[in-house]
Amino acid sequence: MMKVRETYDLTGIVQGVGFRPALYRAAVKAGLTGWVQNRSGTVRLCIEGEDKSLDAFINDLPAFIPPGADINNITKVYSEDEDCFTEFSIIESFDDEDRDVVIPADLSMCADCEQEILDASDRRSGYAFTTCTNCGPRYTVVNAVPYDRERTTMSVFPMCDDCRKEYENPNDRRFHAETIACPVCGPKLTLETLDGNPVDGNPLELAKLEISNGKAVAVRGIGGFLLAVDAFNKDALLELRKRKNRPDKPFAVMVDSIKTAKKYCDVSPEAEELLLSPEAPIVILDVLDSDLPLDLITPDAKTLGVMLPNSPLHRLLFSQQFEVLVMTSGNRGGEPICITTEEAHNRLGGIADLILTHDREINLRNDDSLFAIQLNQPQAWRRARGYAPNPVRLDKPLSRNVLAMGAELKNTIALGFDDEVILSPHIGDLEAPEAVDSLEQVAECLPAFMDKEPSVIAVDLHPDMQSSKLGARIAAAKNIPVVEVQHHHAHAAACLAENGRESGLAVVFDGTGLGADGSIWGAELLDVTPGEFNRLATFGGAPLPGGDAAVMEPARQVVGRFAACGIELSDVVRERIKITEEQAEMWKQQCEKGVNAPVSHAAGRVFDSVSVLLGISAERTTYEGQTAIRLESAARRFGRKSLTKLPLDAYEEKNIFRISWKKAFEFLAEACLESGKDEELAMALHEAMVEAIMLMVKYGAERSESRTAVLSGGVFMNSILNEIAVPELEKEGFEVLLHRRTPPNDGCIALGQAVIAGA
Repeated sequence: MMKVRETYDLTGIVQGVGFRPALYRAAVKAGLTGWVQNRSGTVRLCIEGEDKSLDAFINDLPAFIPPGADINNITKVYSEDEDCFTEFSIIESFDDEDRDVVIPADLSMCADCEQEILDASDRRSGYAFTTCTNCGPRYTVVNAVPYDRERTTMSVFPMCDDCRKEYENPNDRRFHAETIACPVCGPKLTLETLDGNPVDGNPLELAKLEISNGKAVAVRGIGGFLLAVDAFNKDALLELRKRKNRPDKPFAVMVDSIKTAKKYCDVSPEAEELLLSPEAPIVILDVLDSDLPLDLITPDAKTLGVMLPNSPLHRLLFSQQFEVLVMTSGNRGGEPICITTEEAHNRLGGIADLILTHDREINLRNDDSLFAIQLNQPQAWRRARGYAPNPVRLDKPLSRNVLAMGAELKNTIALGFDDEVILSPHIGDLEAPEAVDSLEQVAECLPAFMDKEPSVIAVDLHPDMQSSKLGARIAAAKNIPVVEVQHHHAHAAACLAENGRESGLAVVFDGTGLGADGSIWGAELLDVTPGEFNRLATFGGAPLPGGDAAVMEPARQVVGRFAACGIELSDVVRERIKITEEQAEMWKQQCEKGVNAPVSHAAGRVFDSVSVLLGISAERTTYEGQTAIRLESAARRFGRKSLTKLPLDAYEEKNIFRISWKKAFEFLAEACLESGKDEELAMALHEAMVEAIMLMVKYGAERSESRTAVLSGGVFMNSILNEIAVPELEKEGFEVLLHRRTPPNDGCIALGQAVIAGA
C-alpha cells in the first residue's frame, strides 16, 4: 500500500512539557517514520506511513500527550506521496521568524521523581534538583525561546555522561528533559547565615535541624524563597509573626502527604485532585479539630491554605521529620518574594535565621498559586506557579496586540494577541518599590519572549495607580496609544472572556475602583456588550472619613455610614466600636463638610461597617479583606438561615437603580447591642446582600436582553454569598458565570483590560 508523508504544526502548550518525547514514543509504537521539531512556539510534526495509520495517529494525539501539555490547534502544512524516512527522530530546534510562542509553566514534582529521591539505591537519592520531562521548573528558568536547555539558566551545568545518555535515550522519561541534572553535574545546595557565610555540613540536614529547633529558614524553591517554620512550634510562629509584622494574616502550610492533609482538614474530592495535580497549588480547606495551633496559623477563620511539596527540595525537608511546616512568602510585607540569594540576604535580615539556597538561578519570580473550592468546583484566587503564563483562549480574536497593565492590588499584567491572552504570574500589590521593579521586568520580558509588539497599552481609569503610570511611560516610549479601562468593566469582561462570552449582566462587588463619574464604585450592575457597558444599578453612597484611613480603621466607616443615613451615633454604640467622642465628632464633621471624605458605593465597605458594629472586626485592619473574612467566619459558625431580616430600600435616581442600606443600619444600631446575636446578624448581612443582588439583577433584566448573570469582584470570594446567590439567580432563570481559571479579585483585571482594549 502506498505510503504518504504529512506535515503538521501543533500549537498550544507543547514545549517544555515532554511533548516531543511523547510524540516520538507514540510514533515509534505506531510504526511511523519521520521527525518532530521544536520551532518558536510550535511543534512541527512530519510523519510517514499508510494513509489510515496517519489519520488514526492524528486523531489519537490527545491520548499520547503528557500531563502538562495542551494542544490548541493542529494545522496540516502539506501532504505528499513520499517514502524516504527509515526511522522517527527528534531533530534540532528551529528558530522561526514567524513566531507563535507559548512559554511553559512550572510543574510540580512527579511521582517518579519523588520515588527516585527517596530510594537510597538510586543515583538521585536525596538530590534536590531531580526533574524529568513531566515536572520541574520551566517559566522561572527560561531566558529565551524556543525552550531548550541552552536558553535556560541550566545552560551553565553541562551534562555528565550518565545524564547525557538519559537525555538522548528515546525510551527514557528524561529524553530531551531540558532541566535534567544529577548530583555529579547539576546544581548544589548551600546553607548560609544572613551575612553570607556558608555553614559547614550537609545543608539539607542542618536546615531540618534548625527548623526543628524553632528557627525560620528561608528556602529557595522553584519560583522564589519561602520561609519555613515548624507548624507546631508556638514560640517560632509568634516570633515569625513579630518579625514579619504580620499579626493576623493567615500563613499557608505545606504537608508531607495527602494523608496528612486529610488528618488536619476536610479534603473534598475536588480539593484532593487539585492538591495532587501537576500544578499543585495551595488549596483553601476547612480545618478539623486537631492539635495544630490554628490561633497562630490562621487566626481569623477556620480555614487553612494547604499545599503538598512541589519540588524535590521541599519533599526532602519533610523526610521522616515533619508532618506540617508553615511555608509563607519569603519577603517583607508588601514586597514581592525574593528570588536571588543576594535579595534574600538584603531583604530577609531580621526575619530568617538561615538561608537554604542553591546555584540554579531563577530568572522570573513565580509565587505559589492559590485556589478555593466554590460550589464544588475550583476557583483561582492567585494564578501563578503551574498556571501562568499559560494562555487564556478567546472565542473571538483581538483586533490588535495589547499590553494590559492590571491594577494596583494583586497585580498581574497581560499580553493579548490573536485569540489568546497571556497572563503573567501574580506580581502582587504595588506599594513597594521592589514590586514596581518586578512589574517593569515582566512588562519588558513578556512581549519580548512572545515576540509580540503591543500596538496599544491598556491601563486602569485611575491615573495614580503605579501600573497606570508605568503603562503611560511605556506608551510614550513606543509612541502608541493608551486605552483607559474602567475597573469594574474590566472585572466583568474578564469573567465573560474566560467563560467564552461577550455580553451579560455583570454584578461586580469589591472594595474600590474609580468610576466613570469620578466617584468610588464597588457595588455595580453593568450591562456589558462587546467593548462597552452601561451602569444600571449600584448601592447608595456613604462617605469614608479620612479616605484610605477608613479602610485601615473601619470604625471611621461606621461614623460615615451613620452620618449619611442620618442615624445618631449613641454613646453605647460609640463605645462598642471603641472610638472617643472627639474622634466621632471630628469624623462626622469631615463627612458633613466633605473634607477628605470621598463617597464610596462599594459593597466591601458595607461588610466592613457591619463587621465593626457587631464587634467582629479588629480595631485596625492588618491585611486586605480581614473584616469581611471575620464576618464570613462568624456567619459560617451560625451555620443556618437567619431568623432576622435586614430591611432594604431601593430607589431610582438619574436613571440608576440604587440600593439603600439606611434602614438596615438603623436596625443594626439597636440589634448589635443584643448579647449573643453577632453570628446570626453576620448571616443576616449575607442574606441581605443576596437580596440586593437579586433586586439589582431583576431590575437589569427588565432593561436588557441578557439572561446571563456574571459575578465578579473580590466580594465574590465569599463562599456563603455564592452558595446563596447562585441558586437564587438560577431559580429565576439566569445562567450564572463565575471565575474559575482567573481570580474574582483584581488578579483578573489585566485580562479584562486586554479584551476591552483589543476589541
